[in-house]
Amino acid sequence: MMKLSAKQEEIVNHVDGAILVKAGPGSGKTRVLIERIKHLLLSKKRCKILALTFSNLAAEEMRNRLQEDNSISELIDNVTVGTIHSFCLDLVQTRGNLIGLGRDMVIFENSSDQQAVLRDVFSSEPQLLEILKEKAKPNVFLQKCLSLISEQKKKFASPEMSEMLEPFPTIYREYNRLLLKQNALDFDDILFYAYQILTENPSVVKLYNSLYKFICVDEAQDLNFAQYEVIKALCGNEFRNIMLVGDENQSIYGFNGSDSTLMSERFVSEFKPTIYILNENYRSAKAIVNFANQLENYESVANYVFEGELAAFAFEDEKREAEFILYKMKELLKAGHPDIENPLDYNSFAIIARNKYILNTVEGLLSEQGIPYFYKKSSTGVENESEYMRVFELGIRLLLNAKDLIHLRELCKIANSDIGKISISNDGYDVLNQALQNTIYSSLLDSLVLLNTGDFNFAKVISKIKTDLPTVLEDDARYLIINDINQWEIHWKKYVSQVQRENRSLLSFRNYMSLGKTQDVTSNKGVTLLTAHMSKGLQYEVVFVIGLSEGTFPDYRAVNSGGSEMEQERNNMYVAVTRAKRLCYLTYTRYKMMPWGDIKRQTHSRFLQNLNITEL
Repeated sequence: MMKLSAKQEEIVNHVDGAILVKAGPGSGKTRVLIERIKHLLLSKKRCKILALTFSNLAAEEMRNRLQEDNSISELIDNVTVGTIHSFCLDLVQTRGNLIGLGRDMVIFENSSDQQAVLRDVFSSEPQLLEILKEKAKPNVFLQKCLSLISEQKKKFASPEMSEMLEPFPTIYREYNRLLLKQNALDFDDILFYAYQILTENPSVVKLYNSLYKFICVDEAQDLNFAQYEVIKALCGNEFRNIMLVGDENQSIYGFNGSDSTLMSERFVSEFKPTIYILNENYRSAKAIVNFANQLENYESVANYVFEGELAAFAFEDEKREAEFILYKMKELLKAGHPDIENPLDYNSFAIIARNKYILNTVEGLLSEQGIPYFYKKSSTGVENESEYMRVFELGIRLLLNAKDLIHLRELCKIANSDIGKISISNDGYDVLNQALQNTIYSSLLDSLVLLNTGDFNFAKVISKIKTDLPTVLEDDARYLIINDINQWEIHWKKYVSQVQRENRSLLSFRNYMSLGKTQDVTSNKGVTLLTAHMSKGLQYEVVFVIGLSEGTFPDYRAVNSGGSEMEQERNNMYVAVTRAKRLCYLTYTRYKMMPWGDIKRQTHSRFLQNLNITEL
């Protein structure tokens, strides 16, 4: 285990009083938080600690890292680890009676459930019903009402406190009434009611303050107003043994109202914490972080332990690109690198691409040379890279369940269809026909109708999809679609090998895919192949980010749309590059072989524009 730095040691040994740890990427902030929890458990008798974070995955990781240390095995039950929402839900369900709530409250987290409640509000009030009838797109109007209600709840503004004009306060009030009538909450209610319980019942705050001697909050830069106010209310007027850990430059939940100044300014003003700044990067080397910071236009780390290496290369085609990657891996395996302390093995390498089909050539070469590798992917279903085949997959869902509004909504969003004009029936094909007519996806209807007959022949359907592909498709779109179709064929062949002809059906095929029975079973050993989306939270000594051509990474759809979609592509690139701890190699090819045999000329990605690209 890496030895703690003097500054990290000082944080770990901090006991009483508020503490704020500002820590850049790779500075060991989560490790310091965990080590401090261990220190408190061992140094304070009967000390109970509440550790809060933002996702179930992060909470599980923290729990696992604590359980790995045998020195605290008998004390592990003294730590409560969870998300802020899970803590608040437990508070509401156990003490909601203090503010008049029923027990065993259920959550209506889906927008469709919430919209159904709101429809009942409008239906029960003639004046409101008239307003809804006047709307050209009633569903859009209902969703806007839900968004406004959510905004008010995140501000802890009740219907009576809302500054909006009528009839909104009435709609808001009746929506809450109908929820409570069904003993239900929406997602925003969890924090709203938790805050109400804490602020109206000092005895509850006192109980928690005596139960938990310390509170620790990870990723505190992502706190929004409601979350911060709940934590502040939980502390009351006297409790000050609270630790916040975060980095303003990594605040990524602005869409949810997160505000890093709650950590860096309000917490500092209201709790007067001791402030520690961790600016040494123990994970990613200087060359990697410097490039990543250029992508995000900030400088969050001042000191680096390792210099590292980041370099860009151009190749004639994907075969030469793949050959370089294998050559580089073998060279590093043999000679090592001054910035990598331990001997490398194939598990030390990752190859990352924007979409999985860019990995095909290098995957083939790895297999040909007997190099161990695995492709990190979802354990279930088909991962469609194209919107066209995603619509096909959603179409299958609707054929099996015509009243599946959740997936109909997604299909209409992709197809740019007005869901409000679709008449829902028990006939899935009828619903699809309404949604896809007069769109570029209408060419899928003849293929989907084949699935709607008694004779289930999926191979015939796939052949029909290939024949009916729209001629107006861009090359980049067609490239993804044809590769998606090939993946469907692989799943179908795997299914056929497992299920006798008389037992095959669309429902059976869908269930087999959902359960992961049609996925290739691979070990998790060797070189990791993965997409940028699948790489978040992982780290490797050496990373190759490949296929960095304009239209591939960034994706052509983001290039065409610009705005927030392009910003998301920049974030994907940032994530991909920062998976590298020491060495990162960026590559693109000047020509790309398309599945139908054409050769397409490419230009390098805009993300490489500030780098010297070595031509090979």
